[in-house]
Amino acid sequence: MNFALRGIETHRDYIKLRSLKNPNRPPQIILIDWRRITYGMKAHFICPRCQARRAILYFDGLQAYCRVCADLRFASQRQRRRARLRIMVNKIRASLGDENGKPGDPWPVKPFGMSRKVYNRHLQQLIRVETAIHSGERIASPRYRRWRSRNQDGSFVTKYEYRQIC
Repeated sequence: MNFALRGIETHRDYIKLRSLKNPNRPPQIILIDWRRITYGMKAHFICPRCQARRAILYFDGLQAYCRVCADLRFASQRQRRRARLRIMVNKIRASLGDENGKPGDPWPVKPFGMSRKVYNRHLQQLIRVETAIHSGERIASPRYRRWRSRNQDGSFVTKYEYRQIC
């Protein structure tokens, strides 16, 4: 297919991408890699710079690159830690029914229909995040927080060694 107004010419195994800002430049050729998946075939672009297989390429008007080569960042990566913690506090408070609450406000009451166990889990996470905002300590995501025993050398203890210690 040929999309002349956008400067794109598609073929089965590659795409020709013409620069609309500089029509005298030769077209950029982006290879397509087809992979078999459970229900058919899936197309991936091959990044012209790093030769990595990518689902999305970003076009800056002259060249198309992957997220890594174009040095693009997510919004959360452009924010400071304290701002991210405040956003986390707002999300937890909103899940507890307190949309306008700020860090330091009294804890919201348990919403109707929420179990006591889930409410306590949200409340503990809210306390940890608000404490981290005020104290400046770093906290791990509750999803990835795992505590394991360590021996005197600092290496992780196996279950068998842990039973002998206790």
